[in-house]
Amino acid sequence: MGAWRFWWDSTRRFYKNWGSYVALIFSTNLVISYLAVPFFNWLLEMLLKWQGVSYVSYTNVLSIIIHTPIAALGMLAILLAVIILIYWQFAFLLLGIINIFRGRPQTIRQVLRTTVTSLTLTSPSTFLFFIGYFIVILPFGSFIFTTPLLNKARIPAFIVSYLLENPWMALGLAGFYLIAGYLGIRLISLLPLMIIDRLPWKTAVTRSWQQTKHRTLRYLWTMLVTLFMILVAVTLIYMLIYLAQLGFDKTGIAMAAATVNLFIMEAITEVIICYTTAVFMMLIIVCYRQDFTLLRQAPQHFNEAPRMKRWTRASVAIGILLATSLLVAVNLVYLNGLVITKPIIISHRGVDDGNGVQNTIPALIKTSKEHPDYVEMDIQVTKDHQFVVMHDPTLKALAGINKKPSQLTLKQLEKITVRENGHQAKIPSFDAYLKAARQHHQKLLVEIKTSSAYTSADTKRFINRYGATLLAHHDQVHTLSYKVMRDLKRLDSQQFVSYILPYNLTFPHTDANGYTMEVTTLNDQFVDKADRNHKTVYAWDIDDTDQMDRMMFMGVTGIITDNLKEMQQEAKSNTDHPSYAKLLLTFMNELSLTSNE
Repeated sequence: MGAWRFWWDSTRRFYKNWGSYVALIFSTNLVISYLAVPFFNWLLEMLLKWQGVSYVSYTNVLSIIIHTPIAALGMLAILLAVIILIYWQFAFLLLGIINIFRGRPQTIRQVLRTTVTSLTLTSPSTFLFFIGYFIVILPFGSFIFTTPLLNKARIPAFIVSYLLENPWMALGLAGFYLIAGYLGIRLISLLPLMIIDRLPWKTAVTRSWQQTKHRTLRYLWTMLVTLFMILVAVTLIYMLIYLAQLGFDKTGIAMAAATVNLFIMEAITEVIICYTTAVFMMLIIVCYRQDFTLLRQAPQHFNEAPRMKRWTRASVAIGILLATSLLVAVNLVYLNGLVITKPIIISHRGVDDGNGVQNTIPALIKTSKEHPDYVEMDIQVTKDHQFVVMHDPTLKALAGINKKPSQLTLKQLEKITVRENGHQAKIPSFDAYLKAARQHHQKLLVEIKTSSAYTSADTKRFINRYGATLLAHHDQVHTLSYKVMRDLKRLDSQQFVSYILPYNLTFPHTDANGYTMEVTTLNDQFVDKADRNHKTVYAWDIDDTDQMDRMMFMGVTGIITDNLKEMQQEAKSNTDHPSYAKLLLTFMNELSLTSNE
């Protein structure tokens, strides 16, 4: 059977019993999103608070293990609990959809009992294998099975960007995704074999590998066709809503129409999430059974009276309508423009779309003419413990010199020419850069970068030399070093210091005035909690309009960007009397079919 036939048959199958499928998937998503995820977040926060751990980052993992082993063990226990819940979620949905296939011979309670039984019979080695399996196929598997429990299991965008800049690393990353995709297809029957047939993982791997032999391209094409049709459907629906709102915006009922359209958009999105999950689960089932005609084999008897079927569908419809109504009620403030505020816009490393060499005075002067709220720039200590403006840990990329800034004196560094984006300039001292910023009335966001040569005395020297002038000109400081941040606030409590976080695992509790958060794992919960704790949130790097819209919708304090002018124009477009159609379009970018944050 071809890929198009599978898509058609699976869609018909979903439509025939849509009430049962939506009830199963929607209720499971509600439990996971609004009970399990908040509970694990709360549990992690309480654990860290109890153990006196202010934050969690890759910079302090070793310190947590050594100094607070109970916190480390507790985090490991929470991780195992999350993995077990992911396994349960997959098993429950799989068994639930198979039950619907068979005409619902089991009640939902019996399906739950079967799922729990499959968990209790699973050996520790199987769970260990399950962890490795999910890590390997996660990039590929997210198209087939998604859960809010895996939302933070992402590679940060700045790491991907760094890898893509190096041809060999980019090739390695592409190879990893290809291998992950290949393994994902070859092991597509693995979990059903483990859950339904209760095979040991080694046997299940062998069986799945045999079943998918010579079928890899066929299964891949089926997945791509199914995903394409879902994306086409979503695009058409959203386009129709947007075009309708464009028409209503010219009338006196624009606000009422926008409210209705938002309601329709939310409801349809919930149904499509359920449809997508059901269809890809059906694909896993037919691959496991090695029978694509299974979708056309209707059960002889469906254990649901017509009256009960109507009751199920009515209950599902009412549930979705209630959930959607609550979401629309919350998002009405968005339609009224109360959420969209213009964020602080910060030029990353003092450039705009490659208009100069990063962290140099000519680029600063050129960029300051575009009036960014701040120019973000980097400083490091030199061999003679002065401060030089430089981002990279070595001079290799910009100057072709295989030396660290800390291996040369400030005078030596000032003589070096750096080249980038077809431009060239001398490496400036922080004093010279600061003077140029003052002359052009440009506020700075200064990142203090540490190295093995950096000491606590350097922090003290920085405050003594620059603290007063930074305060007087309303400049700000941020750093990836927790120790530097803490020392800065201890030496000068009035100084604005933001702590840089490359990953959002849990909300930190520090003395910092705010947090500079990498965009990949930044979410509404983090921004809301920061607001309640009177902390700012700067998101980095925001380089396209969709990301900008998303950050404005979240309500971040500011964004750091390499594309200053484009982001300024997008912010202006979103805040200067935006149409309801534009607001809905922005909200469409916030809605996701693959995650629920």
